[in-house]
Amino acid sequence: MTNVAIEPLRIDATDIGLSISPYLTENSIHEEKDVRVYLKRFKHGEMLIRSFTKPRVDMTESRSVPPVNKGERIQENGLSKRGKTRITRAGRYYQSEFERANMITLSYGDTSLSNHEQSKKDLDRFNKSLSRYVAKEYGMKAHYVWVAEIQEGRMKRTGVDAIHYHILTPHYVPHKLISKWWNNAVNKPRIEQGFDTQELHPNVIKAYNAGKYIAKYCQKEGHRIVGNGYSMSQATSAGIKAIQQECFDISMSQLERIKDLAFTTLVDKKTEHHFFQEWEEKEKEKEFMIWISNGNEYALGEMLKYELNGNESIKTNA
Repeated sequence: MTNVAIEPLRIDATDIGLSISPYLTENSIHEEKDVRVYLKRFKHGEMLIRSFTKPRVDMTESRSVPPVNKGERIQENGLSKRGKTRITRAGRYYQSEFERANMITLSYGDTSLSNHEQSKKDLDRFNKSLSRYVAKEYGMKAHYVWVAEIQEGRMKRTGVDAIHYHILTPHYVPHKLISKWWNNAVNKPRIEQGFDTQELHPNVIKAYNAGKYIAKYCQKEGHRIVGNGYSMSQATSAGIKAIQQECFDISMSQLERIKDLAFTTLVDKKTEHHFFQEWEEKEKEKEFMIWISNGNEYALGEMLKYELNGNESIKTNA
C-alpha cells in the first residue's frame, strides 16, 4: 500500500463569509485609509464630525521664514469662517448653560465719537466694568462676546464710518449701569482732553435664540474695520472649547458607516433642545460634515469603541 501525504486543509475565514474582525470586513481591512476624520464634542452637547481627503506630505517642501506682522490690522472682508463659528457657538453655549442671553448695542453720537483705534479702548473700559460687576454680583468670571460693525445707514448719510458694537452676554445687568459704563468709557477721556461730549444711549434686548441672533451680525462683509472684528472673554473662550477631540485616518467603507450612525444613533431624540443638522457632501465623496446641536454622548463613545477600533488616534490641534 502506497503512503500518500495528505496536505492539511487550509480554509480562509473570508471564503465562508466570516470577517477577521467583528466590525471590519476583509475589504475594509485592506482598504486604503485615505480619509481623515475629525470628531469633536463640546460641553453643551454640541458635536461636529468632519472628513476630507487625507493630506499627503510633500517631502520636497522647504521651510520658510514666516512673514513679519507689521502695521495696524485692517479687516475688510468680514469675519473669517472660524470667527463666525466661534461667535455662534458662544451664543449656543450661553443658551445651553445659562438659558438666557442679552444683546447690548453700544453706539456713538455725533459729538461723542471715537475713531476705530480709540473706540477699541472705549470698549475695553466698558468690558472691564462689566467684568467687575459680574465678579461682585455673581461671583464668577464674566462671559461675553462682541462683534464690531459699521453703521451703514449713517455712513451713507454722513460719510462717517462710525463703528458700533453688539455684545452678547448671559448675565443680567441693569440698563442704567450699562448706560453709565458706556458714557464713562467714552466721555471721561474726552472731558479730560477738553472735548465736547453728549449723553449716549446704549440699547439692550433679550435674545431668545442667542446663537441665531448673534449669527446675523456675522454675515456682513466689506466693512473696513481697524483692529479685531470680534472677540470674547476668556471664560467664554474656555467654555466653547471641545472637551473631546479625536482624529483618525480611515477607509471609505468606515466613513460610510460613520455617516449612517451620525443620522441614526448620535441624535438624542430625548433632548429638549432644537435639533439642527447640516449635511454637506461636496463633489468629492470623502468630504463630509455634520453638526449636531445636542448629540448622544453614549452613542459617540460606542462609535469610537467599535467602528473606529484599531485605528490609531492622531494628535492634532485642529
